Amino acid sequence: MEDLITYLKPVSQLRVFKKGTTVLFQGEIPRKAFLIREGLIKAYVVKASGEETIIGFFSKGDIFPMPWLLEASSNTLFYYEAVEDTRVLAFSKDDYVKITSNNAALLHSALKYLNKQHTAQLMRITALGQSRAIEKISFTFYYLLFRYGVEKRPGIYTISIKLSHLTIANLTGITRESTTTNLKTLKNKGIITYTRSVFTINKQKLENFMGEDAFRELTL
Repeated sequence: MEDLITYLKPVSQLRVFKKGTTVLFQGEIPRKAFLIREGLIKAYVVKASGEETIIGFFSKGDIFPMPWLLEASSNTLFYYEAVEDTRVLAFSKDDYVKITSNNAALLHSALKYLNKQHTAQLMRITALGQSRAIEKISFTFYYLLFRYGVEKRPGIYTISIKLSHLTIANLTGITRESTTTNLKTLKNKGIITYTRSVFTINKQKLENFMGEDAFRELTL
């Protein structure tokens, strides 16, 4: 959605959210939507036990909350929190509608953006539906590759957001201990490498491990 910036700037306010700031609360009626210029936002819910379940991340070029902006919901479905210091453009729903309603190019861009988001979430659902922990993690990495991967050299992708073992555990719904064990297994197989919170993925080896040939045709 980077092409929206030129149109949004005149009607938007630049805002900065410090790391750890809650941008929107679950159930809140938003006054503005946000387009991220720099930084990272996570969306999550809190279970009855008090544990946090991550729904997804929003990075540079992403817009949130889309369900409210596109009138699928009258309030905020999740909590949105700044994972790191984040700069955003804040704009109203009315201005977004005015800008996009008569601009075929922007509408096409928005459709492509929503299609990628939708496909990524289908990949995430597929990951959560796996029965074994290592399969949950490998499919989750494919979701992350599709959604946040940056190709550094042919077939080798770095995930553009920082991920701790705990974050991956929250994404997959398995324990941190099991996450760490299975990450080591994938590393030993040459599928992933990681230094601290930066993960690099060998796409072909990951696809071979997953055994889902149809996924090879996905356009990143």
